[in-house]
Parts: sequence; C-alpha cells; structure tokens
Amino acid sequence: MGKVYQGKAFTFGDNVNTESIMASSADHGAHLPIAECLRFYDPNFAKEMSSGDFIVAGKNFGNSSSRPAALVLKAMDLRAIICESSARIFYRNTWNIGVPVLECPGVLSIVERGDELAVDIENGQIKNLTNGKEIQAEAPIPLLLERWEVGGMIEWIKQHPENYPTVIKFHSAGVRKNVEGFFGEVNEADAVHDKG
Repeated sequence: MGKVYQGKAFTFGDNVNTESIMASSADHGAHLPIAECLRFYDPNFAKEMSSGDFIVAGKNFGNSSSRPAALVLKAMDLRAIICESSARIFYRNTWNIGVPVLECPGVLSIVERGDELAVDIENGQIKNLTNGKEIQAEAPIPLLLERWEVGGMIEWIKQHPENYPTVIKFHSAGVRKNVEGFFGEVNEADAVHDKG
C-alpha cells in the first residue's frame, strides 16, 4: 500500500477542456490565472479549493488544445485528478508537469462535490470517507510515478541526464539554460493567487 492522501472532491462532468483550466490569454505568460480556473463549469472552484484537494470528473477530461493546463492546477496545489477517462495528450502533459491523473471508470457514481476522499495514488485505490464507498482506478506505470515524485518531467530529466544526450549537448551549447529559464518563469511564486 502506498501513501494515502486525503482531501475534498470537486466534481465535473464530461468533456472538460483545457481552455477552461488555463485561459488562452495566459498560456505563454508567467502569470497563471488561478481565479479563472474552471470557472465556466464551477464559478466557485478556485475560491473554495484548498491545497491537497481533488478534481473528480467524467469522460475525456482535458480535451481540446495541448496547452500545459496543469501548470495552473500545480500552482493551486491540487493533489490529483481522478476521472472516468482523459484526453491522451493532457494525460501525459499533466503527469509530466507533476500532477497525477488517475483514470477510473465509474468514479462519478460514488463521489459528490464536497465529499472527503482518501486516495492511494501509487496503487489507484480510492475511498470516499463521506459515504464509505471504494473504487479502484488504473494504477499508474512506475515511470509516471517516478516523474511525479520528483516534481515532474523537467526535474526528472535533471536527475537522469545520461538518458538524454541531447540535453547534455544543449547544456554545453548554452541552450539548456534558456529552456530552464523559460520554465522557471512559470512557477507558484509567479502565479496570480487572487481567488477573488
């Protein structure tokens, strides 16, 4: 059994798109529009969500554009997304940014907004502490867990440069510094935390 994380559930339906998570005006800037996150679906989400909470959603979560929408969710300190299914690009992008995505058909049938959940991300085990119901998600592959545990793909690459000869080549050419500088601009400290 892995570490169990506890938090409140915020529920959403099917086909939630990335534009609603990360507004179009902000996907190339340093300031993340936290107050706008998922407002189209739930106007109170950003105001009521606390560090360590969960999104529980339906099918095809994170569809549409391939923008790095999870940067907003990471800055908000969302613990994980649990959904019936997710868009493929969003799934990998989100794990690589450092936010777990658990795919769990049927999860919306046992969870309502505001329920307290206990989630073992490593093994995909989900328990609703409010109603006592349990459900099993697809367990993530070890590589995704490794990347999440160190804070995402960028940090994982820094720890495994031997697997990425092009990174070493870029580093010697001064390109790596520019790449890290770009990603360094988008972090929690720079995020717009005004939830009002």
